[in-house]
Amino acid sequence: MAKVIEFHFTENGRLPKIGSEQVEGFKKKFSEILKEYPDVKYNGTYVNEEGMGICDWEAPNADVVKEIVTKALGAPPADPIIVVNRVM
Repeated sequence: MAKVIEFHFTENGRLPKIGSEQVEGFKKKFSEILKEYPDVKYNGTYVNEEGMGICDWEAPNADVVKEIVTKALGAPPADPIIVVNRVM
């Protein structure tokens, strides 16, 4: 399993500030999509006030995460999704 990071740093890739009802709807959709990928673990999303941040995943590779994100958003991700290795 690889550690995969999904970036959100460009204007198009930043996460919007959305209301709690919208967040709950997205969580439900996202949860349903993840059921199709039992070998993938979503560890969370971390952003600052401007919507810049990362999503932390454990997955076979970056392409699987790109596939999940594309299904969830209805479009390919705007920013890179990469496999990283721990160095410290």
